[in-house]
Amino acid sequence: MHKNYREPIKIKYLVIAIIGVVIFAAVLSFFTLRTSNKSTSSQTKPKVEYTQLKKNLDQKFNGNGKIATIKQEDNINDKNGKNPHTVILVILTDTQTQKYLKTTYEAVQNDKSSRDQQLYIASIQKIISDEAKKLHNNDDVIQFVYKDGKKYILVASSQKHRNLIKPVKVSN
Repeated sequence: MHKNYREPIKIKYLVIAIIGVVIFAAVLSFFTLRTSNKSTSSQTKPKVEYTQLKKNLDQKFNGNGKIATIKQEDNINDKNGKNPHTVILVILTDTQTQKYLKTTYEAVQNDKSSRDQQLYIASIQKIISDEAKKLHNNDDVIQFVYKDGKKYILVASSQKHRNLIKPVKVSN
């Protein structure tokens, strides 16, 4: 009489199978951890909130009425920095002030400006430069712009430790 009976599993094959499963689990966990580290490091940097700085700019430019809007744009990649950074924009919105600023800034650029016109542009640049010193890092930027037709003209632009636009020199 023949009995159906199973032969015992050889220990050698059992050990090889367990080692294979352990190696497979180690490789799988290594690649899983590596992938999750890459995804967290490639995410955009956390947003920096410049509430007080924007409030200061609003008080300085809108003290006598609403002539400018202050916007914050995060994770900007441009020529001003290697890393994504924040740009705080002061956008002149009052049409009368835009017309005056346009003629004044063009006169300063063409070396045909009066001392008052130079002082006007220099004071805007000084406010932007002083507020930029309060930025949290060296990559973030504050810019003052006005709209000329469909494009924006940059009047002042500063980072924490440098001016990106050369300040106007006031003649005596």
